[in-house]
Amino acid sequence: MVLVALALRLVVVAADSGYEPANDAFEYDYYARSIAAGDGYPESGYLLYGGPTAIRGPGYPYLLGGVYALSGDSRLAGQLAGAALGALTVLLLYLIVARIWGRRTGLAAAALAAAFPPLVLLSRDLVSETLFLPLVLAAALCVLEFRRSGGTLRWAAAAGALCGLAALTRNAGIALVLPIALGVWTARPALRPRSLSAPAIAVACALLTVAPWLVRDAAEFGQFVPLTTSSGIATAGTYNSASYDDEDSHGAWRDPQTVRGFTHLFVTPGIDEAEVDTDLRKAARDFAWRHPAYVAETTAWNLLRLFEIAEGSVVDDEGRAVSDRGIGSAVSTSERIGIGLAVALAAIGLWAILRSRRASRYGGGPPDIPSGPMFLWLIPILMILSAAPIAGLPRYRLPADPFLLLLTAVGLLWLWDRLRHREAAAL
Repeated sequence: MVLVALALRLVVVAADSGYEPANDAFEYDYYARSIAAGDGYPESGYLLYGGPTAIRGPGYPYLLGGVYALSGDSRLAGQLAGAALGALTVLLLYLIVARIWGRRTGLAAAALAAAFPPLVLLSRDLVSETLFLPLVLAAALCVLEFRRSGGTLRWAAAAGALCGLAALTRNAGIALVLPIALGVWTARPALRPRSLSAPAIAVACALLTVAPWLVRDAAEFGQFVPLTTSSGIATAGTYNSASYDDEDSHGAWRDPQTVRGFTHLFVTPGIDEAEVDTDLRKAARDFAWRHPAYVAETTAWNLLRLFEIAEGSVVDDEGRAVSDRGIGSAVSTSERIGIGLAVALAAIGLWAILRSRRASRYGGGPPDIPSGPMFLWLIPILMILSAAPIAGLPRYRLPADPFLLLLTAVGLLWLWDRLRHREAAAL
């Protein structure tokens, strides 16, 4: 399945000749070229007067920069690296599912992930999700190995370090610390120092991994920066009067540089990204506090956008939906069909797991279909919840897709087994 996954992604990359990065991909490409040239991060492209930047975490830019340094700034090489990371994602998903639900379900989940249109098409673009997905799954796999090994602490340390790398790739990665720490918190009694050692090591390793970047930011900006300077732009782009007053946008994100009341921040001499980020975060926080119903409405609409039920995740300064590739609602028909079928079968898979658990409770035996550890399900829930209140870009849903496909595989096999049993009974 890994080879099939790689082959499909290579076909997609080959068909995408003449690729020109745009939007987020353009920034990653720009940063990577500067890194490959030995110049590190370039100056801020968001502020008129430049200055240091920390809009993007270093995880993906430095990976792509390394690829560029070896390939002579070849964008094709960057896409091929994304294809390889996509194949790795399929392998990691198989290893996770096989350890809990068995090899048969693992193969089904891997087959689905290998051909799932949103994951296959991801390889075309130079975006951080190509790296983020395998980091998330690798962290979860390390927790499973910790539990299988009886509490070997090196697996807890590895899981924590991978959480740190995920946080350096995407801000949402910091949310991984909670399920990973809970996943390695297995010793009992739970509050004894020895029982707390594994989660403490996981958290410490995550902090140690991000520490060099935090030190770099503090040195560049003269103040503490929480990972990146992008949270203000992300939140203020949704929580502002323009988005609130536009009845057609339903809380869609718009560039704060085009929002009255924020524009001056980007053209003021002597101000840096950290100060702009602080001001924007405060403005967004105050706006959300004054309009709690708008927060709920925005979150609901963004949930629909994340799952490609509604469009308009990003709008321009006049409130018109942006449909550029990699941003907004530019998704192919194959993606919409794929996510629709996956959700439907995943609902069946979830019902089958709950039904099996209920039957085991009253029958006294183990469930036919394992429900899986709670920490594992907490990961996709947190990935979705960290995105929905802020933005509804379908790309932000991708970290949850492997877990959705896990349920899809369970549902598909459950239906197949029911059909076979009926045919056998009819004979």
